Amino acid sequence: MYYDLFEKIKRGSIMLWNVEDEKELPKRKEMIRLLGTENFTYYKSHGHHKDYIRVLAKLSLYVSSNALEKEAGYWAQMEMSHFLFTDKEIESNSFFLLKYANKCYGTYYVDASDIKQLEKLNRAYEQVRSITDEVRNWPSRIQKHKDEIARDGINDQFISDFEIAKFQSLMHGYGAQAIDHARSFLEDWHDQHYWKSKKAKAQVEAEPENEDLVESST
Repeated sequence: MYYDLFEKIKRGSIMLWNVEDEKELPKRKEMIRLLGTENFTYYKSHGHHKDYIRVLAKLSLYVSSNALEKEAGYWAQMEMSHFLFTDKEIESNSFFLLKYANKCYGTYYVDASDIKQLEKLNRAYEQVRSITDEVRNWPSRIQKHKDEIARDGINDQFISDFEIAKFQSLMHGYGAQAIDHARSFLEDWHDQHYWKSKKAKAQVEAEPENEDLVESST
């Protein structure tokens, strides 16, 4: 169930964090000094707005360099502890990145419709991952079938003689293009909404086309 993050702020920046302790999150004065951001709120990622953050966390996982080594879909494991939300479009800052590179996953400037679009793109990627994972598991399933009928003394020449190595060779690369294509849509979404430096933002635009900062999860 979605609690409407965009009820009062129709479009804003969502900054993703992964810290072990809330004390590691930058304080308001530092946010003002480094990013010029004064009005913002921290939320726990497992709180009321967890569905929004899960969508963005999946994106970060799916466009990572080792995405194919990790689970996709329901079993996807994402490391996000908090997020910051503000109506300001936050621009990246080299000093900020240097200090918080291992804790901050960056910022996305989005509205509710952007999140819904990303949900669709995530599902499309998860679907093709599911298809290819299923085919990749076939050889082990076929071997299991061979072992089971041999164990029970059942004869089936087709199963017994089935050449798994030839099957693997035949199916090599199955779905790889689909994964790349689905991932390209995610990368396009990421590039469109992910924070940019002032210089990069100017280049893109020139192209045609409270002290208790963390809200309780209760």
